[in-house]
Amino acid sequence: MVDIKMFDNREQLIDALSQFVLNELKSGIENRGGASMLLSGGTTPGPLYEKMSNAELDWKKVWFAPTDERWVEPDHQDSNELLIRKTLLIKNAKDANYIGLKSIGNIPEEGMDATEQRLSELPLPLDIVLLGMGEDGHFASLFPNLPDTKIAMDENCKTLCHPIKRGESDVDRMTISYNGILQSRQVVILFFGSKKLDVLETAAKGANQNLPISYLLAQDGVPVSLYWAE
Repeated sequence: MVDIKMFDNREQLIDALSQFVLNELKSGIENRGGASMLLSGGTTPGPLYEKMSNAELDWKKVWFAPTDERWVEPDHQDSNELLIRKTLLIKNAKDANYIGLKSIGNIPEEGMDATEQRLSELPLPLDIVLLGMGEDGHFASLFPNLPDTKIAMDENCKTLCHPIKRGESDVDRMTISYNGILQSRQVVILFFGSKKLDVLETAAKGANQNLPISYLLAQDGVPVSLYWAE
């Protein structure tokens, strides 16, 4: 259930994707009284969020949470929450509900229960999950060949979130678990460039622990759409 949508340029992609996302959120509000979405971090979705923020929607009935977060304060320059608040939770979308992953404690393990409790406020199943992907095949903070990734992607992982440690060279993170991502009506992967397209083509050949995204493409429970432009 993988559908790839390719565009001549990024502007066309953002126009099409924003319309799709807004229609899905509107449908959730009209049919279920509220809508929920997980948001990718990083700079790639910034233009999408800015475009969404201008839309006329009953934003008070929309819940957002990030797919992952560095364990830093929400106003830190590396925080996904800061990016989302600056690009999406402004203008018309300023009244949307936001659930951050950074909670109490100096390390994610200390705050996991508090974060999990926060996430219980999300209307499930999610209407849509927006993901990015790295050239190593990671999505959210599910990086290849990490002990924490193995736990967070295990089918027996019952929590919506899980701590991720990559080593001393990188700050600790909290990620939505694989099962948490699959508690959605659909997944969208937004990515640019030929290198990442090559990675997706390799990942589409079958589940491979060296490319976490491959497991998402191999599952058949939730539809996955790929939005790509050079």
